[in-house]
This record gives sequence, structure tokens and C-alpha cells, in this order.
Amino acid sequence: MDSEVSNGSGLEAEHITNLLVFGFLQSSGHNFHQELEKLGHELPIPVYPEADLEDELQTDGNRPSRAFYHGRIEPDSESQEELIQNLARHLAQVGDEMDQRIRPTLVRQLASQFMTGDLSEEDRRNYLAQALDEVKTAYPKDMESDKAMLIMTMLLAKKVASHMPSLLRDVFRTTVNFINQNLFTYVRNLVRNEMD
Repeated sequence: MDSEVSNGSGLEAEHITNLLVFGFLQSSGHNFHQELEKLGHELPIPVYPEADLEDELQTDGNRPSRAFYHGRIEPDSESQEELIQNLARHLAQVGDEMDQRIRPTLVRQLASQFMTGDLSEEDRRNYLAQALDEVKTAYPKDMESDKAMLIMTMLLAKKVASHMPSLLRDVFRTTVNFINQNLFTYVRNLVRNEMD
């Protein structure tokens, strides 16, 4: 992914945004479970569903670490990743309340644009930005504009993937890149505020 963030490490930004978007999609009601599970195995993020963590005990009575990634352990990352997962669940709940503000025709249009095979990543981000411009009037008036834009961005990703599950990988990658380019300062501040 070509995420370039002017305020720090691109890998760190990508990891945080991957966790946030994946957690949002995982927490939302969806019909693309299989595609999401496959995506989870391809990304350097926890590959087991949240519900499994709650029920699964290890032989020593502890729960499995959330910091396990494809065979490697990330020390000192558990609390930040857990915090990002909790933040994603909260944003998904707010997104569920905003869900009806997105017209089905807009979702179908965005999905058909993403289905065009010769699109560059920049073209996809531009289509996503155009769709977000169309839903700006639906942002709740009492919500901070960056928060509304973040939620609507992830909500559009969810709705496109629900409409056309085969587009999940593309829409996920584009959403992560879009957030990293346009909203990462806001995301970083959200995470910092949650950690305080």
C-alpha cells in the first residue's frame, strides 16, 4: 500500500489504520464474513474473530494474546491494538446509526466504479472522495466533521463490500489509503486521547 504520512512512520500509520478499518468492518453487521476472514489472514493483524477471543482460554487459564500475528509476537503492542479494536467497535456503533443516510444508488455507483478493472489506486480514492462529497450533507450536525468523515468513509467501505463482497480487498485497501492521506492526524489523535 502506498500510504504516505507526513507525521511519522508509514508502516505504523498503515498498521493502525488496518486495525481500525478491519475492526470497524468486523464489528458491523455484514454479509461478507468469508471475504473478511480471508483478508484477516492476509494482513498483519489479528486473524481470529473477536468473539473467539472471549470464549477461548489457554491451558494456563489465560486468554490468548491479541498481539499474535502470523507467527510473530509484537511486544508492548497489545494495549494499543486492543484500544484500536475498541475504538473501531464504538465507531461501528455510531456508523450503524448513520447507515440509513447513505443512498443505495450511491453505493451501487461506487461499487460499479470499483469493478472497473483498469483503475489506479488514485482513481479509486478519487471515486471514494466524490462519494463522500455526496454524503457530506448527511453528516450529523452535532458531530465533528473529521469524525463524521472517518465514519462515513468506513461505512461506505462496508456498504460497498456488502453490495459486492468480491470488492472487499480493493475497497479495504482504498479506504486505508484514503484515511492515511486525509484523516490520519485525526485517527492518531483519537487513539492518543483513548490512551490517556
